[in-house]
Amino acid sequence: MNRLVRISLPLLAIAALIVWLKPAVAPTPAKVRIALPTAPDSDMATEHIQRKTLWRVVTRRVVSKDAINSLTRRLKNMKLEPITIRHQEEVTMHAFDDAEHFPTRQQAWAASKIWRDHNIEVSIIHAQKDIYLIGLGRFYQSNYAEGMQKRLKEIGRAFRYQQRTVPIPTWRFTFPPMQKEAAERLWKKLNNSGVIMPVQIPETQFQALYGSAMKP
Repeated sequence: MNRLVRISLPLLAIAALIVWLKPAVAPTPAKVRIALPTAPDSDMATEHIQRKTLWRVVTRRVVSKDAINSLTRRLKNMKLEPITIRHQEEVTMHAFDDAEHFPTRQQAWAASKIWRDHNIEVSIIHAQKDIYLIGLGRFYQSNYAEGMQKRLKEIGRAFRYQQRTVPIPTWRFTFPPMQKEAAERLWKKLNNSGVIMPVQIPETQFQALYGSAMKP
């Protein structure tokens, strides 16, 4: 009897261990639900989806008629037909004036001779009653302003420099929206000119920035 008990106890321990190690039943898989995209229900939605994949190439900003005409000729010589964007923008203006104020236009013009003798184009500005200024230049690009500042310092006469933010009409050129690969080719062609300085932007961003300026 004792022998039977001695044999039974190890067998029961092994059986208990097997039960304890028995793997649990796998849970029932949850149903997989996939949200299928709905088809656009309007032409406007289709246009929006297509527009997200399109890109624009836009040229640098120009602010003078001479620059507009020059850039237009250059683009047409490259066999391109640009679309004009006329826009109102806040830009930094670099203003240079003679340091003195003058009570009359005649005195201001006489004092401007020293600048004119150095081939500086001047303008007489009626600032307020009995105050006239000698304008030495207004520039919207910092590299031109730096060049003018250097010229004025070489002349040796005192001048005033001011930096202002002013709203002015500006012009840029763009082209019809296109796929990114075509936009990259056009960008490279314009960038290789060395003066056009184009940028690429998505059509959605272009419309947000310049869409109103494109309307007739």
